[in-house]
Amino acid sequence: MIVVNLLPEELRPIKRTPLPHLLSLMLLAFAVAGMGLMFFGKLGEISDRTQELVQAKKGLDELKDVVDEYNALSEKKLQLENKINVIQEILSDRIIWSKQLHGLASLTPENFWYKRIWVTYKTVREEHVVIDEKTGKPEIDKRTKKEKVKTVNVKRPMLEISGYVINNEEGSNKINPLTFNTTEDPEFASIFTLDRPQILDAEYNGYAVRGFVLEYEIEAGGGN
Repeated sequence: MIVVNLLPEELRPIKRTPLPHLLSLMLLAFAVAGMGLMFFGKLGEISDRTQELVQAKKGLDELKDVVDEYNALSEKKLQLENKINVIQEILSDRIIWSKQLHGLASLTPENFWYKRIWVTYKTVREEHVVIDEKTGKPEIDKRTKKEKVKTVNVKRPMLEISGYVINNEEGSNKINPLTFNTTEDPEFASIFTLDRPQILDAEYNGYAVRGFVLEYEIEAGGGN
């Protein structure tokens, strides 16, 4: 059978080649294949990293006892350092009390009796320079261009002496002789500074006497 196309030449359909479509499909297939290879490559890389992580965790677990021991030793080291600091502070501020009490006895007039000698603490307010934690240097006030200061409560060790004084040969029961001796003696005054005396009338074994309480601030590093 013979097929005759009666359409004019300009109206006849153009026969197109499938080659562009085939090329597009091939490119798409290559792209998908490339993406697949990349995906599986990443999976392999992730698997390797996961294995490394597992090995690292395993190694860390094996070192756990060593790490715990190191942490324990570090804590003990800090405790020892604190104890050493306390000991050094005590040694730097040590006072040979037997020597100082003997000195106090030699400064005490015969008409004085002591009731109690002990060390107590008094809280005082002091101004301290503010130190920058980062630099370790004093902070400077931007407005005044001077070092910043803050008021803090500080505990000061105090030597408290209490007792009685009776009339001496001249008929005087003043505490001045004792306070004068303690403030004028170079060795005693280098360690103990008289803060405030308290005087009160009292009775001792039926006799009228003068009671007193003397507070001496203990200087830091005294006795060295």
